[in-house]
Amino acid sequence: MKESTQPVWSPTPQRVNDSEMAKFIENLGFTDATENLHLWSVTKPDKFWAAIWDQFGVIGDFAGVVVEAGKDISSTAWFPQSKVCYAENLLKNAPSNAVITIKEDSTVQHWSNSELLKLVSQVQFELENSGVVPGDVVVAWTGNGIETLAIMLAANALGAVFSSASLDFGHTAVVDRFKQLKPKVLLTCDGYQYNGKTIDRTDEIIQVTSNLDSLELILVVDQIGTRDSLKSFLKFNEWETLNSNPVNDVKYVRREFNEPAFVLFTSGTTGLPKGIIHRAGGFILKHMMEQRLHCDIKSGDVVFYYTTTGWMMWNWLVSNLMQGATIVLYDGNPLFPDESRIFKLCEENRVTFVGVSAKFIDAVRKSGFHPNKSLNFASIRTLASTGSPLNSDNYIWIHENIKTDLHIGSISGGTDICGCFVGCDPTKEVWAGEIQGPILGQDVDVIDENGKSLRDSPGKEGELINRNSFPTVPLGFIGDDGTKFHDAYFEANKGVWTHGDYASFTSNAGFVIHGRSDATLKPGGVRLGTAEIYRVVESMAQIRESIVVGQKWQDDVRTVLFVVLTAGQVLNDELIKQIKAKIKAELSPRHVPALIIQVTEIPITRSGKIAEIAVRETIEGRPVKNLASLVNPDSLTQYVT
Repeated sequence: MKESTQPVWSPTPQRVNDSEMAKFIENLGFTDATENLHLWSVTKPDKFWAAIWDQFGVIGDFAGVVVEAGKDISSTAWFPQSKVCYAENLLKNAPSNAVITIKEDSTVQHWSNSELLKLVSQVQFELENSGVVPGDVVVAWTGNGIETLAIMLAANALGAVFSSASLDFGHTAVVDRFKQLKPKVLLTCDGYQYNGKTIDRTDEIIQVTSNLDSLELILVVDQIGTRDSLKSFLKFNEWETLNSNPVNDVKYVRREFNEPAFVLFTSGTTGLPKGIIHRAGGFILKHMMEQRLHCDIKSGDVVFYYTTTGWMMWNWLVSNLMQGATIVLYDGNPLFPDESRIFKLCEENRVTFVGVSAKFIDAVRKSGFHPNKSLNFASIRTLASTGSPLNSDNYIWIHENIKTDLHIGSISGGTDICGCFVGCDPTKEVWAGEIQGPILGQDVDVIDENGKSLRDSPGKEGELINRNSFPTVPLGFIGDDGTKFHDAYFEANKGVWTHGDYASFTSNAGFVIHGRSDATLKPGGVRLGTAEIYRVVESMAQIRESIVVGQKWQDDVRTVLFVVLTAGQVLNDELIKQIKAKIKAELSPRHVPALIIQVTEIPITRSGKIAEIAVRETIEGRPVKNLASLVNPDSLTQYVT
């Protein structure tokens, strides 16, 4: 990528002085910019994270020790014996106008802090009445509304473990995730609206609940008027009846910092989706630091991030209540009825921080819509982008078509850490196509195939790694003895976290993320696992085996599925339609491949694994490393495009 010669945005001296970053630096007594602060944050992690706790007022019982080093990154203990409650930190810091919920049909509801507390109290009463105790699991298969937020807060406040999935996930995807957790409680909805259509999920609910035999309480929200059809098939409680529950002060159970509190799922290349176990205190420290310092979110701000409940950005979004910010929860298609939808939402609600995906920006740019010609964005200070790399053209388009004095904050991290490795900085210049720098507390580097740092080789691509521990290093995977967890992050490069991204440094001390270095799919920034697709596709009688990869395509990634058919079968339009329909129904619309191509052979390694990375490198025109590891390297000729 050719670097820009001029920054696309520069903060004014006033903007720098008013930033939370500048105030934090001043309080610490630093005299220089964030480069010194970053070095201090990774060389003196005990002092840095203690400063985050103290300056931002974490609510909890601090036991006096910040970090106990383990034998490696994953075994380090953070704030041992200290006790915290995530929900308490959100609810006690939430502003008077806490939440705005917006549906695709433009239904808007404002929730004050007192109204949110009342609802959480009523949900908590229901959970306690159903026997929920610390360590139990509560799950939500829902849209992005007040119900999901309320049950998460109620469950977390009781010390329960919480996990959520988007309502557009099919029954197979939901069962594959939640069955691993043995949940006691499920919250779901009878359906949802998307792209102007009403989607009924009652049949899916029956299939999901019949496969989760651990459930003791099922709560169903009536979103589209089809809930009553479930009464012949399962016993459930109607969400609306919770309004008659007594209202008490919310009970907060403070748990040890390193105890499990959340499970976020990420899809791997083998087996079931991986349930990543996150500790009780990690989200508090990590999100406070990122949101206050890097995103400059302050008390009184209005924060909107387009997300579903199945993406880590939902967890990140709701954490903004800790910063005293109002959060906006939108449920629907961000491009319906047209490209102005999200921009009008920002204007009408005086949003100060807006987050979207790079794919969304690209779609709006290519549509020809110019937001600033008809809308006023005076309130917006920062626009964040994540999910996939934001290219240079889109930086310039944002600058010219949304607002010139706008901090464009490209950020990159993952569900694995529910946060960022590299991201934005309100005190620095923004260069088109570049992420501004490393996140505080993250000792990020890019290395070549020999493990050598590429810090002094701007533009040269390598593997993104992190050399130190931090509070959102996961506790592990559900159902794993530690082997899969170690293999996922620490096997490729000993002693450091390998994230699975290609990256490079820039001459401006920034980063460029070039895409995945492993076989995980990430179309539109949504991380998907190949194993899920294989289970669905290869259950079809017409398909003998398959291989699926992500291909760089038009500044994004598209999913390409290659299939070997059983004898006598032909890949015609009808079969392609059947394959896509099955994937959509059992997994989600996001899992549906852009292309399905017939081949006669799948390349495999000598250890018997399908060679996804080799296929991806081939279709993208890159040389395949270690061809000798393949049993049938000649098969790759079928994948040359």
